[in-house]
Amino acid sequence: MSTYSEQAAARRAIDTYFAGERRDALVFALLGAANLGAFLAILLAVPGQRLLALALGLIGLLEIVPGFWALRRQVARHADALVRQRSDPEIWRTEESDRLRRVLAARRRLRIADAAFVLAFVVVVLMAPPGERVAWLAVPGQVMFLPLLNIAMARRTRRFAAALAAP
Repeated sequence: MSTYSEQAAARRAIDTYFAGERRDALVFALLGAANLGAFLAILLAVPGQRLLALALGLIGLLEIVPGFWALRRQVARHADALVRQRSDPEIWRTEESDRLRRVLAARRRLRIADAAFVLAFVVVVLMAPPGERVAWLAVPGQVMFLPLLNIAMARRTRRFAAALAAP
């Protein structure tokens, strides 16, 4: 049987974890929106850069759609976690710990994808005509930001898993 202080600690851990998840989903969606804005700006204002505009538009869609989906999903998952934790704390702790292990494994695989994305970006910049290389450097901020976001999310997940493992 868990004590009131254990339940309060679990509640704080849940709230902190999901607040961070919502914040990261919002950042991801906003990056997508910024890329879609850059897509339109380059498409309309910079002749001869349609490929760059297309790349930014595609990246924007690949960020904004899952970002808003995750943002919406986190609210429901947070509420579900609170209900399940109150109804049966031990079963919830076990199931959530298993889920967090799967999330951390997925984050490790995502770091590999991040590295491949950075490498692909470097190759694209090197293959671009010399006059276009500077324009292609519009993308590197997120090329460096997304792996950092992944690392931050993995750290938060590990902290949450550690909080669940604590007696």
